[in-house]
Amino acid sequence: MMSGAWCILRTSPGRTLSLADSLAGAGFEVWTPRQMTVRKRPRSTIRIEREMPIAPTFIFAKSSHLSELAALRSRPVNPHPPFSIFRHAGRIPLIADAEVEGLRREEERLHVRSRRSKRRAYVLGQRVRLTEGAFAGMSGVVERATGKYVLVAFGGNFEMEIGSWLLSPDEVQHEPSHIGAAA
Repeated sequence: MMSGAWCILRTSPGRTLSLADSLAGAGFEVWTPRQMTVRKRPRSTIRIEREMPIAPTFIFAKSSHLSELAALRSRPVNPHPPFSIFRHAGRIPLIADAEVEGLRREEERLHVRSRRSKRRAYVLGQRVRLTEGAFAGMSGVVERATGKYVLVAFGGNFEMEIGSWLLSPDEVQHEPSHIGAAA
């Protein structure tokens, strides 16, 4: 058996995420690529964000769990959603880590795209904090906001135009140092 290899579990499309979550909760190392989708509620303007599988019916499980999964599947009462272990030409194919890398990259690409589509509205003078990247944790003041990008002043002459999806409102109150008790 290949070290670090995966086997494929199959289930119905609607049970893909629930099976992956159930097995992970039971201590199995499993993975299925996911994405966030936004759908409009029927006959409404309300939008609902929902996690969906990128490859419905497929769950990757570490091959080291294969015998446990086979025993679990054959039990008369199984606490997990129904699944089967994928077979091809009479054997269980094992997938190397490198072979699922493309799916992992696609999952990350869709995750980044989903974050970018979440534009936040910021107003002039509002304090904001960077949530990721090299400057994560830095806070500044909004100088200009166009929806997609925000010009943030970090003090002195240091200003940067940043994607609004990389910012969050800075909840910390920054009061002048002369207010409060003396040391």
